Amino acid sequence: MRYTLYNVEHKDYQGKKYVKALARDVSGVELEVSLGDKWGDRLATFKSTDVVEANPWQNPKNSKWSLYPIEDKKERSGVSGVGYKSAQIEKAVERKEQGIARSQDNKDFSIRVSSTMNKAVDLAIAEIKDISTLNTLESDILKWREWLWRNWEVSDTQYPPF
Repeated sequence: MRYTLYNVEHKDYQGKKYVKALARDVSGVELEVSLGDKWGDRLATFKSTDVVEANPWQNPKNSKWSLYPIEDKKERSGVSGVGYKSAQIEKAVERKEQGIARSQDNKDFSIRVSSTMNKAVDLAIAEIKDISTLNTLESDILKWREWLWRNWEVSDTQYPPF
């Protein structure tokens, strides 16, 4: 909120400088306020009729009003600043992308293992000529699984579509 300062007095309390003033907002409401060290170097230059952008705060213990500067919304590079948060978000997104890629690779591998085993069993059973030769079923499954695994990767130009 925008305030115009009047009756500005520069004061000192226990070695700390502050300003006591009458502040009037744009609607005409007046408050007796103090401005403290949050204003930095600007504190020493305040004079009557100065206009400030500030947030008012009333102390619940003694009902006195203070004005605090409205902070700039600039990107900061410190730990609590926006720049730090942006960097953390970028790192999190990168980790997530890596996790998704790893997950996709694991999924592809799992599909390949499951499919080759399933189809190897189907082919080995279809190849059995005599039910009494079940002792060769294991070796037939392994034979077909190896064949399916080695021939898993095909290009779209390798075989005609018919």
